[in-house]
Amino acid sequence: MFRQLKEMFRKEDEPPLTLTSGEIPGWITAEIASVGNNQKDHVNLSRRNILGNIEKLRELVGLLGSAEHEGVHPKLEKVVEKSLPLFKKAILSALNRHFPENPDDFYIAVTECLKGCIKSSAGPGRYLIGVFPEEMKSIRAAIDQVGREINSMNPVIAKARGKVEELSRIRQIYESYLQTCEELRQAEDQYPLLTERSLVLDGEINIINEEISRLSQDPRILQLDDLHTEEKQLKEEHERARGEFSALETMIVHVLKRAEKVAQKDHNAALAKKTHTLAELLSKTEIPEIPILCQELNDILPEIIVMVDQGAISLKNKEEHQYFSNPGLLPGKIHEIYSRIEGTDNQLKEIRRKIDGSSFIKEKESMDRRYLVKTGELAEVKRNRATLDMRLIALKEEIPSLLQQNEELISAYSGKKAIFR
Repeated sequence: MFRQLKEMFRKEDEPPLTLTSGEIPGWITAEIASVGNNQKDHVNLSRRNILGNIEKLRELVGLLGSAEHEGVHPKLEKVVEKSLPLFKKAILSALNRHFPENPDDFYIAVTECLKGCIKSSAGPGRYLIGVFPEEMKSIRAAIDQVGREINSMNPVIAKARGKVEELSRIRQIYESYLQTCEELRQAEDQYPLLTERSLVLDGEINIINEEISRLSQDPRILQLDDLHTEEKQLKEEHERARGEFSALETMIVHVLKRAEKVAQKDHNAALAKKTHTLAELLSKTEIPEIPILCQELNDILPEIIVMVDQGAISLKNKEEHQYFSNPGLLPGKIHEIYSRIEGTDNQLKEIRRKIDGSSFIKEKESMDRRYLVKTGELAEVKRNRATLDMRLIALKEEIPSLLQQNEELISAYSGKKAIFR
């Protein structure tokens, strides 16, 4: 029977809350206003009682100590003299604070007021109970009444704050939804621009490739190949001449060091110094100045040849015998090798000047630079488009998820099933 009656009087299911995405902000604003009004209505009931008790407390505190009290022990009199002013100052400071109209601000203000009253009573007020028992009892009763009224507001304030937090979360998700929709719109606008840019770059690269292909058939390539061949031959000849000069330097240094030892043994300091200085000059990596080198060689060669003839210096190979038996042969060989080095070096500079100044080279380098720039730009566009592809997929998945979150949050808040049209 009870079950049948329950079925008869069962409330019909409430219709769902149907909203468009554009109606959500208005719904949130209306709900926040409703929460605020409901909170204000409840708080106003307590507000009158609280402010009445606060006014009563001001009167009670103001009258405290104004009546005559006979038979008070002298020690208590001293306590009253110290504690009464401190108590009045502290509690009136709490009672005389500003109490705003806004329910939340009012709740915070009266809570702080209550804390100040309790602290004052527990502090200097505790010394006054023995002297003003009835007055302090009345003050305590009024403070307790304020506390009870505040306690009655606690669930109202907590509920309102909870609802506002829920609505703030709904607004936050909705704003994320709007931002995601806008980002999707911008991404979709950007995609065709990247595609168009990719096609343009492909076309430009094709044109550059055609130009490079045309240049590969240019008759100037043959001229350039001849110059490169000549450059290679001159470079090889230059390196051979440098190698010959280096080998000659090494041979001369070996003989000079032997001559320096003989000169030192013969106490010929001047010759020892000359051979040492010349050996140091020839041991450096760069080619010395040829006139200075030949002059110094001509200066000491006669004395070295005498040492050779006397057997003081033992020559080790045919080359040493060749160049240190005739004083005019070695400087001549140095001049001959250096002339080849200098001649090939000048020819190389001229050939390279022609290569660097070639119009074909300049065109080819220009084409290569353009190709690198355009292919780099195309690679960057393709990377951006790939990144955008991934972002578009993510955004298209994120938007329904955010809407679903909002539906669930609004349903939980309103107690009705929320449906977005």
